[in-house]
Amino acid sequence: MAFPTGYYTLKQVCEFLTLSKSTIYWMRRRGEFVEAVDLTSGRIGFPIPEVHSWKLRRDEARGGPRRQRGLIRCRPLPVWKAKGDERGGTGRK
Repeated sequence: MAFPTGYYTLKQVCEFLTLSKSTIYWMRRRGEFVEAVDLTSGRIGFPIPEVHSWKLRRDEARGGPRRQRGLIRCRPLPVWKAKGDERGGTGRK
């Protein structure tokens, strides 16, 4: 699969992957994300083909894009919420 050439800025990567800057920085420190390229002395870029390839590998490792799998991930409810609040109201005394 051919992807366009060029570089994404950090902001564009965050928007494309729907991840925060801190998550990108955290993954880069751990070696789990694409290596950045120094574009100028104070600006970095991420090669577009590598970002797209990284995203495809992540999707395949998860079993495909979420919208195709039809799964919704959520945290389980705390026990007191699952049983129902017997006190009624807001739960405050």
